[in-house]
Amino acid sequence: MATQRRHGWTTECVALLGLAAFWGGACSGGDDGTVPDRFVDAGRDRPDATVVGDGGVEDAGLDGTPFVVHYHTNWTVAYVHYKANGRWTVPPGEAMRPEGDGWFVFEGPAVKETVELVFNDGADTWDNNGDQNYHANLAEFWVKDGEVLSTKPGQVGGFCDDVLCGQGTCDAQAERCICDAGYRYDSGRQTCVEDLCASANCGSGVCDPETGSCTDSCEPDRVVGDFKFCTLVSDTSYAVTITYTGQGQIDLAASETKLNGRAIDLSRSFDGGQKTFRIMESGVQPSKYSYLLRLRRDSGEHIEPLFIPFWVGAGTRYADFGWKDAILYQVMTDRFRDGDPTNNIDNTKGSLPEVTDPRSQWQGGDFRGIIDKLDDGYFESLGINALWISSVVLGSHEAQPEVNPSDPKASSYHAYHPIVTGYTNLDDYGYSNPIETAFGTPEELHELVNKAHARGIRVLPDLVANHVQIEAEIYKRHPEWFHPYNACLGNWDAHRLDCWFTSTTPDFNFGVAEARKALVDHAVWLAQEFNFDGYRADALKHMTDDLVRDLKAGIKARVETTVNNHDLSEEATIFYMVGESLGGWARYHVRADMVQGQVDEGFYNMTTGSLLNFSNSLRNLAGFAVGNDTAYLSPQETFGGTGGYPGAVMGNFFGNHDQPRALTAANGDYRRLRMAQTFLMTSPGNIPMLYQGDEFGMLGGPSPDNRKMMVWSGLSADQEASRDQFRKLSQAREAHVALRRGQRANVHVEDWFWVYKVSYGDDEVYVAINRDNEKPFAPPAGMHDVLGHCSGDVVPSLTSCVFVK
Repeated sequence: MATQRRHGWTTECVALLGLAAFWGGACSGGDDGTVPDRFVDAGRDRPDATVVGDGGVEDAGLDGTPFVVHYHTNWTVAYVHYKANGRWTVPPGEAMRPEGDGWFVFEGPAVKETVELVFNDGADTWDNNGDQNYHANLAEFWVKDGEVLSTKPGQVGGFCDDVLCGQGTCDAQAERCICDAGYRYDSGRQTCVEDLCASANCGSGVCDPETGSCTDSCEPDRVVGDFKFCTLVSDTSYAVTITYTGQGQIDLAASETKLNGRAIDLSRSFDGGQKTFRIMESGVQPSKYSYLLRLRRDSGEHIEPLFIPFWVGAGTRYADFGWKDAILYQVMTDRFRDGDPTNNIDNTKGSLPEVTDPRSQWQGGDFRGIIDKLDDGYFESLGINALWISSVVLGSHEAQPEVNPSDPKASSYHAYHPIVTGYTNLDDYGYSNPIETAFGTPEELHELVNKAHARGIRVLPDLVANHVQIEAEIYKRHPEWFHPYNACLGNWDAHRLDCWFTSTTPDFNFGVAEARKALVDHAVWLAQEFNFDGYRADALKHMTDDLVRDLKAGIKARVETTVNNHDLSEEATIFYMVGESLGGWARYHVRADMVQGQVDEGFYNMTTGSLLNFSNSLRNLAGFAVGNDTAYLSPQETFGGTGGYPGAVMGNFFGNHDQPRALTAANGDYRRLRMAQTFLMTSPGNIPMLYQGDEFGMLGGPSPDNRKMMVWSGLSADQEASRDQFRKLSQAREAHVALRRGQRANVHVEDWFWVYKVSYGDDEVYVAINRDNEKPFAPPAGMHDVLGHCSGDVVPSLTSCVFVK
């Protein structure tokens, strides 16, 4: 670990001249670039220092190449003080530009020698690598934890530096070896090994690549379109058999076959005479594996695509997962982390200067920022196993009016102004790239999903189906598929099915069957192409029942192809759809033929009143909670329909991008936020949904103030304590099935103090929430508080405790 220590400058100089004068005045280095004696601690030549870099030889040099240095620190600002071309910079050196997530970057001049560097915070804290300084002879390098690295830690590209493919080449993007003929990739050993099945003839069976021997395959018993298929899956291997039952022969050369979004060659697995694919892989890592076959007949016709998803690996993160096991984290992509500044939108271009509030401008968050946090284990550290991300499809890059046209204009950073709706592999509507360029590339989106799956994390994007942005090609081609303009403002209920949110968002008329089909085909294509695990369906209340039913039917038939019971939410490949229908409509669409759940507005209102703004009592919360845990599992009349069914799994939340920040609702009191966290994470039967930043607490009023850029450094003690508590709650929820699937019962209820028990078989958890003064409570013998707040049979004021055995 790099040390942080005081630089050896004189405090008298700082006191007399101030920092500004110190950096550029009488206390700076000499005109010849030498370093005054008082700076020798962190800026002197050290003949025994070691060069770190590709060359590994001191003074190998850069041959006149500019250098770029990236530095990781918990400082809020960073400076690099370096020696290049025989001269040191003037202390503290050059300011580094923040890149996010603790990284800073500086583009240096062209140099012809090894660069020597030290870093500081612009004041008196220095990192000079334990008095050895840093040395590098690379054109671009990263410095973290006392090491100089040739690739960014965790970044794609570093994979190939650590892998020897042998008989093959390394694909950095796919993070695997592309092996030569006669060899196959062994993911466990990360190299190419002899393909023992290359010459095997197993007839109707499959060849085990570990032994080269033939084994019986499964007998295809599932029917999807013109295919019959079956899967056999263990914790470390799988076999898939697919038989084409339609007319004609398959033209494999003209077809597209993919595994997890990456094109693969299945020619060696294909028996053309029997029109059958036999695939077997062993020694595979835990993850989700999805085969996508977009085949063509020898007559040139396209066959309806076949999508086959399954999970490999034991445990509730992998094949044993059901949606009641989920802990979902909402990422607002543009506001999460800027991992790649090169894809940022220029807010001064086009009509974007009309967006005068900086909070409503594009901020630069992207897929790379999410990938970086997957790579460094941030989501796993919080116990997260599902991500809800912003809509991924290309949207407008122009200024947009708001719902109330008198409000200032905003950009489409929230991804609710899609223009490529309708895009499929068969009709691109004239768009070469359907993915939001401000977020990244299709390849990066595949990488994001694949890396999430490898960590046992599901990915659900927003699905914006109600409307398009007026630039959309589908609107230009088919204006008859849309309602005429009628503003939603003042008409949310009277015209909920035919109003336009804004003057630039044409509203689909889903009474037109062709419009419904275009939307469903697009949603199915998106789910198959990027191997998504569900959708958060925006504005469900404003779409017709026919559209929601058609969407569900399309998902069941073409995405949930390996599911046994589509009416429950207990299988790993169930495609979870959670709707957003505020205004009392939460129950309406929760049906077996619509969606499994909706964001629970009632849960939000009760949590906010009882735990955040204190406008309600804990007694009322206790009366609500026990019934609400199971309220949607049985049908009830609502808005002229019937909502609720045994497979329902709702989304519990106390904050999201449409509500003022939870910490703001709590008047900035982190103790209230932490009580809300406890209630959220110990409510069984439904999915806790956490908005980015609510794990530690961010402030923000109504939109756009509640959508500020995520904070990654400089957290206060209260914020660190809040995040630490959330981690403990997640660990407890994962460890105790009672907190995910149990039944809640009240143990002790007062106006400001509440104790409840959650039970599932022999697993019991007691939860105490105290808004009152210090309260006595003795949990059953042998139990302890996993949060570390309660001891001596006392529950402190404004505190929650979770007791487990």
